[in-house]
Amino acid sequence: MLSVHPIFILVSIWSGVIIFFSAVVAPTVFKSLEEREAGVFLRAFFPKYYIFGIVLGIASVIILMIMPISVILTYGIAAMTLLTILGRMSIPVINNARDSGDEAGFKRYHLISVMMNILTLIIGLVILGIYL
Repeated sequence: MLSVHPIFILVSIWSGVIIFFSAVVAPTVFKSLEEREAGVFLRAFFPKYYIFGIVLGIASVIILMIMPISVILTYGIAAMTLLTILGRMSIPVINNARDSGDEAGFKRYHLISVMMNILTLIIGLVILGIYL
């Protein structure tokens, strides 16, 4: 029977959630709801989305402390977790820019948030590609 280290299950779930949100949830929200309603939904959704990633990251770090594989893998998971924490911390900044009418600030902060999310996904996919 093939045995898979639990870390790879968590990274697969984490990466899958990022892909599902980007490819399915976000486009559906913007096609199905008016801008205001989409904003209300996303403001309720994003804190949960990031907390889910943070929980997966912390669980992954704990597992790697108990069942280490490599230092590079640990750094990759730590980077994913840090990026997710920063993404969660960016929510109030993005919302404040939107609420204050600072469209340039909103676009800038939103882009940074998207880039952190993409980088988290890339790291996760690289981890899975290297180790599986």
